[in-house]
Amino acid sequence: MVLRWNRARSAPSHGRGWFVIPGAALVVLVACGPDASRLAEGLRSDNPAVREDMALRARHDRHPEVTAALVEALGDPSECIRLAVVQSLADRGHPSAAPALVSRLRIETSPAVKREVIDALGRIGDDGAVPSLLNLVESTPVDEVPPNVLWALGRIGDRRALPVLVRLREEATDPYVVYNANVALRRLE
Repeated sequence: MVLRWNRARSAPSHGRGWFVIPGAALVVLVACGPDASRLAEGLRSDNPAVREDMALRARHDRHPEVTAALVEALGDPSECIRLAVVQSLADRGHPSAAPALVSRLRIETSPAVKREVIDALGRIGDDGAVPSLLNLVESTPVDEVPPNVLWALGRIGDRRALPVLVRLREEATDPYVVYNANVALRRLE
């Protein structure tokens, strides 16, 4: 394929033609994006829009510098940015992010970010998150345990969750809690 402007095929009313772009040029155009150092720098920007954009773009970059910048950005004052950061860490799925997410779970005040952190811990699957997730279950009234905590415990698959899940299945009256405890138990068996 060759890059060409073809006037013969252009629409007469608009005066525009069409381009034929070689495959290699298209790959270069699509692959362009910020490198690891620019992503990390953008995550530290004073501009919240830039920080959020870089957090979303970072989900596809596996560079350790980007991981460190995302972990640092977990403390961002903006809830939207923290959400984007947690989603990117979950998409990347690297276990090195689990300790920082566990720490964030303990101090997070936003319910939306807390839910996302729990989901990220389940997706990453690091068993180091189990004690914090179990503490969350133990500190919540039986019928108010968030279903995603039970999902995360089942997804991680650590048998330390077994007694808590059995207790929830037997004591809870909320059908969603019972159902999710059963699903998590099935994953552990």
